[in-house]
Amino acid sequence: MEVQLIHSPACRFCGKGPLHFQFTFSAPRELTRNLDSDTFIISACGSCGTFQVNPHPSEALARDFFSRADLYLEAKDPEGRGVDYLERSEARLEEYREYARAITPFLPPKGGTILDLGAGSGLMLSLLPDKYRRVAVEPNAFLAQKAKDRGLAVVNDWAENLKQPDPPLALLLFNQSLDHFIRPDLILGRFLNWLEPGGLILISGLINPLSLAARICGPNFRLWHPYHQICPTRDAVIRKLASYGCEILSVYRPYFKTPFGSLPSLLKGAYVLSKAWLLKNRRAVPSPPWPGNVQSFLARKKLLFSKVRALDESELQSEKRLPTAAG
Repeated sequence: MEVQLIHSPACRFCGKGPLHFQFTFSAPRELTRNLDSDTFIISACGSCGTFQVNPHPSEALARDFFSRADLYLEAKDPEGRGVDYLERSEARLEEYREYARAITPFLPPKGGTILDLGAGSGLMLSLLPDKYRRVAVEPNAFLAQKAKDRGLAVVNDWAENLKQPDPPLALLLFNQSLDHFIRPDLILGRFLNWLEPGGLILISGLINPLSLAARICGPNFRLWHPYHQICPTRDAVIRKLASYGCEILSVYRPYFKTPFGSLPSLLKGAYVLSKAWLLKNRRAVPSPPWPGNVQSFLARKKLLFSKVRALDESELQSEKRLPTAAG
């Protein structure tokens, strides 16, 4: 495959700019083996403050990366240790249960469709009531099969290839997936156009570029990734969703409900961050897991909004249809 890095002149979250250089970071080889470089630039949008990789991998390279059969069989954490993806996902069960408990009371009693874009193994989706048509959209064949094993309706395809489902669309899930899209702004706008007034959207696992660990460790922050396209600030997400007619119901910083959220981990992290702050730029100190590193947002589309804004969706056309509940 031809290596292609794309320089985007504008922010891929708010569409504005300008983009200001922040620093470069290095990624491990297992994340860059289809690229000719392991060094990437992080820029920040002068309008909304969103951090982003720029230049960034093309859509073709991203699809090649996320469809790899071995991607989730040979995963590694930021310290380079081997990780069992499915075990790590199951370890987030309490975090996902918190989201499910918050979502369920707001779901429309008449039923409808729940669409999980980048559903992974389908764990989060499986926790929601089965009276709704729960559709897992997952391009990786290995994970799509795991989601199917949970009894979910599965589309083993890219979200960009979907056509609008039959209404009502009650809930959109971007569970640790929105920042993986090359054009998250187009994806977010497109699918919010499909969401029913009063419908919900959960965006989880967004990297917080203003977290304490990110500020102290800079280019050594553990969550910089060549395929994490955007890292928006809390205010940027709230403004973006408000521009689409959505009101925030809850903001989460789920450290203590993740596999990293123990007291020993917190104490170890405090030591590492103190060391990084004292050394400043004299020696690289990789950042630890830390409260606020990631953030999640639950929002509801206001009842007076049926559409958000017109979008150029020329890149997002397809004849693909969503499956029925039995599909």
